[in-house]
Amino acid sequence: MAKLKGDLAADPGDPMKKYRAVFAEGRGVAWDKRLTFNAAQGIELTTAAQWIARNLVPDPGA
Repeated sequence: MAKLKGDLAADPGDPMKKYRAVFAEGRGVAWDKRLTFNAAQGIELTTAAQWIARNLVPDPGA
């Protein structure tokens, strides 16, 4: 993390460095989902984990 944060501090306008630093934190997003437009409107979305569970069924022949 120190290297990624250092890279970002040296070049704060680089979108890839921002992406790497944010997602390396392990939080996935940098904002509180409870404060989003979707939450305020009561819009439920599918998470990546939910989509995987519903759509990526293990191949029994594999």
